[in-house]
Amino acid sequence: MPDLREEFSALASHEPLPLARAALLVAKQEYSALDVEHYLGQLDDLAAAARPVVPTASAVQSAQGLSRFLFEHCGFAGNEISYGDPRNSFLNDVLERKLGIPITLSVIYLEVGWRLGIAFEGVSFPGHFLVKLCSHGDELIVDPFNRGVLLTRTELEMRIAKATGREVHLGPEALRAATTRQIVLRMLRNLKQIYMAAADWPRAIAALDRMLILQPEALDELLERAKLYEMLECFQPALQDLRSFTRLAPDHPAGDAVRDKIVKLSRAVARIS
Repeated sequence: MPDLREEFSALASHEPLPLARAALLVAKQEYSALDVEHYLGQLDDLAAAARPVVPTASAVQSAQGLSRFLFEHCGFAGNEISYGDPRNSFLNDVLERKLGIPITLSVIYLEVGWRLGIAFEGVSFPGHFLVKLCSHGDELIVDPFNRGVLLTRTELEMRIAKATGREVHLGPEALRAATTRQIVLRMLRNLKQIYMAAADWPRAIAALDRMLILQPEALDELLERAKLYEMLECFQPALQDLRSFTRLAPDHPAGDAVRDKIVKLSRAVARIS
């Protein structure tokens, strides 16, 4: 039977990346006995229950109908009180507790919508993940964290201004559809930040590891994982990450510092060999 890392690596070779299954494998890092098929079945059950009550005649009706079903009938909600609780980032916990953060609630919204044949897309909006539905050249923007409210362009611009501290005109880049791989990467980035804030280095490394499986040439993540390995005195894997960095980006501005670090860590490895 393949171990969890092998299972995640095998899934990562698929394009597009199966969103819910990948999110559940991220959660399985925390819950080793997690039954992925059980929770995929819960999404199937949600879609089956939603089908008779979610109209599909128009984009607005689809979004409003799915929002009513998930947030009024089923009771899903944004966890505003304990936003930084790691359980908000694990899809199994969100399905069980019905509490989540924008990205995990969006994953449920997307997955149920897709099962109904509605072409929702995720949006990596600054500071707050959203969902959109394109119809007749217009983009309908949904906020699953706030009970599926529909957002106007003015409201979106106000959100960007709040997040960045400056007024901006909402361009197409801000509402570009996120791939399923990008969605899972953002989920992992959230988890990594939670673990870093708690000084939980092993879990932070595990999140970085999954990020690098999905995006092997992510230079910042390679350097960050190397730093954490070094802090834990795991010098050999730290060396491997630094060497990968120099191979991928030999002319990077940080290259000289990385090469100096490789020399120092090589000496440390030699001393303990």
